[in-house]
Amino acid sequence: MSSFINNVLKLVSGSLLAQMFGIMLYPVIARIYSPADFGVFQLFLSISTIVTIFTCFSYELSIMLPKNDEDSANIVALCIILLTFVSIIVGSIFVLIPEQIGSLLNAPQLSDYLIFVPLVVFLNALFFVLNFWTSRRVRYGVIATARVVNSLSSRVTQIGIGVVRASPIGLISGYCFGYLLADLLMLIKIRSDLHLFNNISLKNIRRLAIRYKRFPIFSMWSQLTNVISLQLTPFMLVYFFSSTVVGYYSMASQLLVLPLTLVGGATSQVFFQKASEVKNISGNLKNILTDVHRRLISIGVFPMMIFMIIGEELFSFFLGSNWYTAGTYAKILAPWIFLRFIYAPISSAFNILEKQNIALGFNFVFVISIFLVLYIGGTYGDPMIALTLLSATAVLLWGAADLYILRMSDVRCIDEIKNLIEYLAIAFAISLPLIVVKYLSLSIYVIFIVAFAVTFAYYLVVMYKDPILRDHLYGTLKTIKNKL
Repeated sequence: MSSFINNVLKLVSGSLLAQMFGIMLYPVIARIYSPADFGVFQLFLSISTIVTIFTCFSYELSIMLPKNDEDSANIVALCIILLTFVSIIVGSIFVLIPEQIGSLLNAPQLSDYLIFVPLVVFLNALFFVLNFWTSRRVRYGVIATARVVNSLSSRVTQIGIGVVRASPIGLISGYCFGYLLADLLMLIKIRSDLHLFNNISLKNIRRLAIRYKRFPIFSMWSQLTNVISLQLTPFMLVYFFSSTVVGYYSMASQLLVLPLTLVGGATSQVFFQKASEVKNISGNLKNILTDVHRRLISIGVFPMMIFMIIGEELFSFFLGSNWYTAGTYAKILAPWIFLRFIYAPISSAFNILEKQNIALGFNFVFVISIFLVLYIGGTYGDPMIALTLLSATAVLLWGAADLYILRMSDVRCIDEIKNLIEYLAIAFAISLPLIVVKYLSLSIYVIFIVAFAVTFAYYLVVMYKDPILRDHLYGTLKTIKNKL
C-alpha cells in the first residue's frame, strides 16, 4: 500500500498545481463569460463526451491488463486506428446536419459550434489512451505535468479570447488547445517506449482485439450509459428551461468536482494500475479496495459539508453575484458528487474482475432513473425541484452500486457503512462553528476565516486517524519544498 499512496500523492502534487491554476482563473473566466455561454459550452462538452466513448470501443481500458508491455503496445495501436476512423465519421455527420441537431436539443445557438466536435473527440480519446499507457509504465510525473499544462493553457486561452470577444467559441477553443498541448507533451515523454512498439502487427492486434472482446461488447455500452447518466442533465435542463439554467448547473458541478477530482482522479488512475497488478498476482482485491474506499470517504466528506453550508456565499464571492444561483445548485448536488467521488475510482473493479455486464446493468438503471426524475421535475417548471429529485435519486443509485462493488470484492459492507457514519459525524461536529456564523449572518470574511479553520481542523483529525497517509503526505510536501 506504501507505493500506492506514494503514486497517488505524486499525481496529486502535480494535479494540485493544475487545480490551483483552474480555481484561481475561474473567477476571471466567470466574469468574462455569461451563464448562457457556459450553458452552450456544457452542451457541446456533453455531446463530445458521449461521442468519445465510441472512439476506441473501450479497448483503452484493457491497456493495463496484459502481462507484457508488447501486448499493451498493440492495444494502443488498435485504439489509435479506431479513434482516427471514428473521428472522421463523426466529423462527416456534424458537418452535414448541425442545424438539425441544435433544433432537436432545443438549443439552436449550439449549431454554430458542432463542427469542432470531431476535433475535441480526437484529442480527448488520444489523451485517455496516452494516460492509460503512461499509467501502465508507472510514469505518474508525466501525467501530473500534462494536467498542469492542460489546465493552465486552457484557462489562459479562454481568458485571452474572451477579452476580445466573449462567446462559447472562446471556451471551446481554450478546451481544445489545452488537450492539444497535453497530448503533445505525453507523446514527447514516451519516446523511450518506442522499442516496445516494434512488434506491432495486424495479427497481434486482431488476437488482442478478440482476447479483450468483452470491452466493446460490455464495457463500451457500460461507459456509454454511465456517461449519458452524467451528461443527460444538461440536455434535460435546456429542453425544459434554458441554456442559462444549464450554465448555472455546469458551473456548480464543475466547481464541486474540482477539489474532489484532485484526489479522486489520481486515486482512480493509480487504483486501476495497482489493482490490475494485484489481480494478476493474487486475484484478491479486498485489502486494496478497503483501504482506498475508507480514504476516499475520509477525504471527500468535508468538502461536501462545506458546499452544503455556504454554497451560495462561495459562488457569489469568488465568481460574482451573477452566480448566486449556481451556489444553490451546488448545495443541492453536493451529496451526489460525494458519492460519485467514492464510486468512480473503485468502479474499475468491474473491468479488472471482468464483470462488465454487471456494470452495464447498473449504468442502464442510472440512465432510466435520471431521465424519469428530471422529466418529472421538468414538468413542475422549477429547476430546483428537478435537481433535488436528481440528487436524491443519484445518491441512492450510486450508493447501491458502491456497496455492490464492495460485496463483489468480499469487503464487509456494514464496516464501510459504519466508517462513513463515523466521518459524517466528525465532519458535522467540526463544522458546527461554521453553521453558527452562517446562521448569525456575520461578515463574509468571518465566514471564510471560520471555514478555513474548520477545514484545517478536520484534516488534522484525518491525519491523526491515518498515520500512514500522514507520513507519506509529509514526505511529499518535503520533496516539493526541496524542489522549490
